[in-house]
Amino acid sequence: MERLIKGDSVSTRRKRKTTTTTSIREKKKKKKLTSSSSSLPYDLLVMIVARVPRSYYRTLSLVSKSFRCMVVSPELYKVRSLLGLTETCLYVCLRFGFTCYKWYTLSSKSSGGYVLARVLMPDDDDSPRMMGLCYSDLVAVGSDIYNIGVADKNKTMPTSGVSILDCKTHRWRKSPRMPVELTELSARVLDRKIYVLGRRFHHLDGSWKSSFEVFNTNTQTWDLPSCGGFDSARINFLIDGKLHVVTLFDGVFAFDSKQCRWDLVEQYPSTGTMCSGSFCEVDNVLYSVSKDGALTWYDSDNTSWRDLNGLVGLPKLPSPLDGYGSYVKLTGYGGGKMMVFWNCNLGIHRPFQRDTIYCAEIALERRNGDCWGKLEWFDSMLLVPLETQFVKVLAVTL
Repeated sequence: MERLIKGDSVSTRRKRKTTTTTSIREKKKKKKLTSSSSSLPYDLLVMIVARVPRSYYRTLSLVSKSFRCMVVSPELYKVRSLLGLTETCLYVCLRFGFTCYKWYTLSSKSSGGYVLARVLMPDDDDSPRMMGLCYSDLVAVGSDIYNIGVADKNKTMPTSGVSILDCKTHRWRKSPRMPVELTELSARVLDRKIYVLGRRFHHLDGSWKSSFEVFNTNTQTWDLPSCGGFDSARINFLIDGKLHVVTLFDGVFAFDSKQCRWDLVEQYPSTGTMCSGSFCEVDNVLYSVSKDGALTWYDSDNTSWRDLNGLVGLPKLPSPLDGYGSYVKLTGYGGGKMMVFWNCNLGIHRPFQRDTIYCAEIALERRNGDCWGKLEWFDSMLLVPLETQFVKVLAVTL
């Protein structure tokens, strides 16, 4: 009663009580972490852990529950950002069976070398899904992974949904939807903009309608350029910092973002031999895997594919044409390097048979108009069921 007379309302007391309880919990968490770490102040521990390469965070998370909470806390990444301690991390999405999707990240082992470590996150409607014969597409922008074309609940296709995976906290959040629903699509990132090329089948007239949509990740807004897209387009990629599209009949076109137009750059596309998913761009050079399982690069001056020189010790990669289950995934890794992932599915499906996922790091160099590669290391990363499929390998900046 005395508190009420002094103006201390019931709601105010409840608010104070809630704030006090939250504060006590935070103090207990910090105290617990401090007591388990040689009595170092919590803020000092954050400063120390922030300087540890992120590839070792998996090992740190095994120390205690408190460390497990710290390595995913926003506070830790604020300190890393202030210290300018960003690095490139690899995320791998695998599909097991038809509906189970799991994420992994390349982590350092305490005994040396690397391993694909499981990333625990809710397996919900924001996970990648098949769209007809294609996946919704995944692209990385900074520390976020965008799932373009995520299926709506109880709906497979067409779709306009977009979700974002925050790789700092490993939580999904919703993003503005695409202006046009698509049945098939592919997406690429250029200057923090996501370019989505896709199409949708219209049952009324039995035709396919194309769509070219652009998402500005800074403003979180979509745009529909008036220049449109291509009905026969199947693959899009980046060459010399420009978006390119391979069509079935009309050749290869490059997109001029300033003039908002498509320019024909190759009438009979040798780039058409490139297998979707088995290519990447590093320092404005496009790399891919040939039908013979060799790493190649695209010479834009001569519009031809050439073998990557200098590779010694790299096992022969499975050909993208070997059949179901044999895949090679490439991604740039920063600092002029490329990471190569592959598995060696034998094509013979026996119960309980296992497959192995391998990874190789290759340093790239331009020399006298040619491209050279040096194998840094390669190793087995993960044992998986035989039917496991690669969905995407992404390089994220954290």
